[in-house]
Amino acid sequence: MLKIKMVNTTKILLIPPILIVLIVLAFAPQLLGIYYLSVLRDVLMWTALSLSWHFFSGLTKYISLGSAAFFGTGWYFAAKYLESSVTNGEYPILPFPVVVLLAGLVCLAVALGIGFVTLRLKGIYFAILTFGVTMVLQGIFTWWAVTVTGTLSTRVPSFSSQTQYYSMLVAMLATLLLTTFLRRSRFGLALKMIGENEEAAAHVGVNTSLYKILGFAISAMCMGFVGGSFVTRFTITRPDMAFNTQYSFLPAVMTMLGGGVTVFGPIIGSVTLTLLWDYLQITFSYYFQIILGSILVVIVLFMPNGIVGMVQKLKATRLIGRKEPAKAPKMPP
Repeated sequence: MLKIKMVNTTKILLIPPILIVLIVLAFAPQLLGIYYLSVLRDVLMWTALSLSWHFFSGLTKYISLGSAAFFGTGWYFAAKYLESSVTNGEYPILPFPVVVLLAGLVCLAVALGIGFVTLRLKGIYFAILTFGVTMVLQGIFTWWAVTVTGTLSTRVPSFSSQTQYYSMLVAMLATLLLTTFLRRSRFGLALKMIGENEEAAAHVGVNTSLYKILGFAISAMCMGFVGGSFVTRFTITRPDMAFNTQYSFLPAVMTMLGGGVTVFGPIIGSVTLTLLWDYLQITFSYYFQIILGSILVVIVLFMPNGIVGMVQKLKATRLIGRKEPAKAPKMPP
């Protein structure tokens, strides 16, 4: 009974900070200037991508390097639809949230087909193949843009800075809520079992192939939401922009930096690395990548479990240090 009361008290104490964060995020455009608002928007974008990546790769241990494939597909689909509907009048003009939803569903369909083939592989073979998928999709979209439209550039209507921010905020919150809900369900439990021991999971009746494909597709759908929301950032989009390889590597790096054990790892890692990247790029514009790369190497060598793992280790060390030494038993008279 005491344990239950302590857990409920802890949950109650955690609610106010969450509400404060949500309120600050909601009113950020009124509190911050354009530059700091753009930095916060980038933080939200990388947080959503890292959460999407962690939902599948963090749970199943199938390391995917194909995040850019789905982020870019969502981004490029939304850009093409906005150009065709708003600029050219070829398609009906839909509300922007509907366009983002369609972008995510397109990525879901693409990922189902890709996952059916690629998830037969494991380890480094799966990682290399998913990275190759990004290159293939970039080539397809580039070929289609040149041969069909005659230009690599896609013109997107201009959006205000507040629209850019709120679209990314909604995409991040939707990704967080969806992945958190699924992670705590039987679906998330099945993905965790696959990550711990896939053979044992199959032995107890888990349809590992089905859960892997669905988990991969849901992760891709969230990335499509993020890419579709990010289309508001630029008025011109090209395939090389949408399918940039940094969108494949950085979500994995950010999750590793924060720690992939809990959902807080991707959030902490994405916030830390985005702010660090922005600061170093402005302060040390000519050699910031050297400094950033060196920091990441040190983190990998001395913090293999990320920031969250280091904090947990320090807490465990303090608890052990606080324990009183065992007293020697009294000798009988």
